[in-house]
Formats: sequence, structure tokens, C-alpha cells
Amino acid sequence: MASGPTAVPRSYYRASVALRVVPFGRGTRLEITSGRLEDVGLIDPTVLEALTLLDERALTAIVAQATEKGSGTSLEDH
Repeated sequence: MASGPTAVPRSYYRASVALRVVPFGRGTRLEITSGRLEDVGLIDPTVLEALTLLDERALTAIVAQATEKGSGTSLEDH
């Protein structure tokens, strides 16, 4: 069953994102678009699977580091 990209708006606290599965090379990526920050990121399935192994504390630490004001940190840098 083939289907095209599907946008799913989701609000979480003050974040507003749209999620789409997009073709990328010979596979797919999860595209995350931030409505508030007007930024786009692509995550491959291996990274998504690794994120499922983290507990809430580890995920919170990653988000805190990535969103630290003025840090210049991007998740793509890691």
C-alpha cells in the first residue's frame, strides 16, 4: 500500500510541530517541522529506534541541551 506524506500537527506545551514521512535516498525519514521556530529536521529510522531505548530523564536532558537559550546547539550537530 503506497501512500504520500502525511502532515500531523501536534502541540506539546509551547511547541507546535508537523510530522511527515518523506522519501530520502532509498528509504524514508521522519521530517519534523517546527511552526514556532520555522526549522526543519530529518530523522532516520535508526535514530528513532535508538530514541525509544532512552528513558524520560535522558530524553529530557537531550531536549534541554538542544533548547538551551543561546547555546547554538543543534540536534543535527550530534
